Amino acid sequence: MFIEKLDRHQWTLDQAKQHIARLILAKRQQEAIVAGEAPKPARTWPRPEDPIKRSEDEAHSELFTALRDGDLHATGRLSEQRRPRYATGNSSWDFHSGNHQPISPSHWREGQFGYGIGSLEFLKGEFIDIRVPRFMVLAIWPEPRIEESRKSDSETPYTTPYIEMMFTTIRVHGITDEQQSKKELLVDWFTKQKVEDELISGNLGDAMATLVRHPKSQRGGAKRMIGPDVRETV
Repeated sequence: MFIEKLDRHQWTLDQAKQHIARLILAKRQQEAIVAGEAPKPARTWPRPEDPIKRSEDEAHSELFTALRDGDLHATGRLSEQRRPRYATGNSSWDFHSGNHQPISPSHWREGQFGYGIGSLEFLKGEFIDIRVPRFMVLAIWPEPRIEESRKSDSETPYTTPYIEMMFTTIRVHGITDEQQSKKELLVDWFTKQKVEDELISGNLGDAMATLVRHPKSQRGGAKRMIGPDVRETV
């Protein structure tokens, strides 16, 4: 009875990493809000730290720590047949199994993970097409629960994931009345984000990029500070 309700959906390592990175980024932004830290406008030099890249790096570290420690289980298609030395290709192994097999923590500790092709190579073989159970990822890195104090409609204004995404964009890019990010960069940012596991479309990303910028920016009248007394049109 209970086993029938088991979530058997599998995630790729990249899907798992993106989930963890999103949680890390949201947590850091929330901590900054609680601490009262105002977003800092981007500077030309030194180059500001990319919060998305930082969260993805931390997510990668957390994911592989869980795999090496055995807290998160993974499966992959195994090959123990070496490719002939004269052959060329991205892999040194042939004839990977069509069925997924468990990957032990010792494989993760001793093997070498290939970032470009997503394979785990060890002394006697190679795993490709690596998958992790979604329910295990969500158990270790759960979605944040809505606090009871925020469930009351009388206390909390109505919002949507898209509105929250726009507020997140304003904080991440440090958008202010004087610091208006270019629309092309914002569109590119939005179309790389996911809402309920779906990428934001180009048309929606264009609309959201318009809405997070000041109306005067659409008329070419927005000014950006580039010096104590000098401004330029964005």
